[in-house]
Amino acid sequence: MLWRKKRTSNTLLPLLGLVFTGGFFAFLTIIRNQEPYRSLDKRWSRSIYDSDTLSNPLMVIFSRLSSGFFTVPLGLMLFFSYQNTGNRDKSKLILFNVIGIRILNALFKQLFKRKPPEWERLIKASKYGYPSAHTMNAAGFYGLLLFLSGMWRNLWALLVSFLFLIMIGVSRVKLGIHYILDMIAGLAGGLFLNLLSIKTYKWFFKR
Repeated sequence: MLWRKKRTSNTLLPLLGLVFTGGFFAFLTIIRNQEPYRSLDKRWSRSIYDSDTLSNPLMVIFSRLSSGFFTVPLGLMLFFSYQNTGNRDKSKLILFNVIGIRILNALFKQLFKRKPPEWERLIKASKYGYPSAHTMNAAGFYGLLLFLSGMWRNLWALLVSFLFLIMIGVSRVKLGIHYILDMIAGLAGGLFLNLLSIKTYKWFFKR
């Protein structure tokens, strides 16, 4: 009986996570251009941008850690490492995650076409801002690393990882690339695709 309850819990939690992150992303997409949310989004984003508390060089470091120039090579290293050690199922999961999130984000940007903030950008970025690609990539990629390492069972590891993702999102706002809602939507979208890929992996390879 205890085993059945544990198995049901392990099955139900990812599904609830998918529903929550997907639903939250849809909610943010609906309200992003509605008042008073749009005005609040701009006002609070501008406050972060103008803040002297956050160091621009530090924000650039966080931003770089979520860029494709860092995560793609790291993902490829993990892909070939799993291939060489016989964990080909995990290597496929890595590949799906790295490629899938970028394709999905590009589709979202072309679909929603939300312009970035009008204030000066401190680094180069893409034409459209919703959702934040860096935050979405980071949530998907680093979330997957948390799963593959087994550290997702550790509460402290989860908290540190979540704070790390928040700082990546904040860095994009501070650097003038995104609004706050872009960042939050990227976080929700990345976690959604990550949970979907993990659930698919478990369904096909862990049955």
